[in-house]
Amino acid sequence: MINQKTLFTCALLLSSAIGATANAKPLLVDINPQLDPINIPPVLIPVPLPEDKQSEYEVRTAGAHFFKRVVSSTKFQTTSSRKFTDLKYAKTRVMIPPNSSALINASFDAESRCNEPGGTANGWCEVRILINGSEGAPAASKYPSDTLAFDSSDGGNEGEGSWESHAMSRHQCVTNKSDDFKPVEIAVEWKLTNFPADTNPQFWLDDWSLVVEMAEDCKVRKIVK
Repeated sequence: MINQKTLFTCALLLSSAIGATANAKPLLVDINPQLDPINIPPVLIPVPLPEDKQSEYEVRTAGAHFFKRVVSSTKFQTTSSRKFTDLKYAKTRVMIPPNSSALINASFDAESRCNEPGGTANGWCEVRILINGSEGAPAASKYPSDTLAFDSSDGGNEGEGSWESHAMSRHQCVTNKSDDFKPVEIAVEWKLTNFPADTNPQFWLDDWSLVVEMAEDCKVRKIVK
């Protein structure tokens, strides 16, 4: 039988545990194995990270879509810039309603060519999508040298007739805490990477589309082991 002293001790321990829980900050634990695309153990704890710290993966969740816009062009453009520059006309502006948040999804697809006449460098051609002034997730350009290759020269094997279709998408939660609509710009930038300075590679884009969608009430979690 459990005596009165044992019951009193259990009550004290339970009260202490409840008090500690009440004073502690809530801890989110993700136990959904469907959110585990890269075979990480299913119990994962979202924690705040420094901006330059890479998380294992990130999860953004929102409600119903309420907006969509498509910007497209059939006029080809070329660049030989080693620094990110605007892809002409590939930008738009959306408005976040007052006192709300939105998940902005931006996708970009195009016919592309990335070549270096007479060269053999393992260079590639990058595209990034800026959302509200910063690169949308996954922000590959923040972590060189493993940046996103929208297309590549294939070690000099790509020629002037090496046209291909490529696509990418980027995402970002944007919060508007004001009583007015918040303007947010989405813009596509492009450049060439890892080509020798004395060469003249070319990045060619044609028949492109920029698709922007918004969904209401966005939340983001950065997941680490």
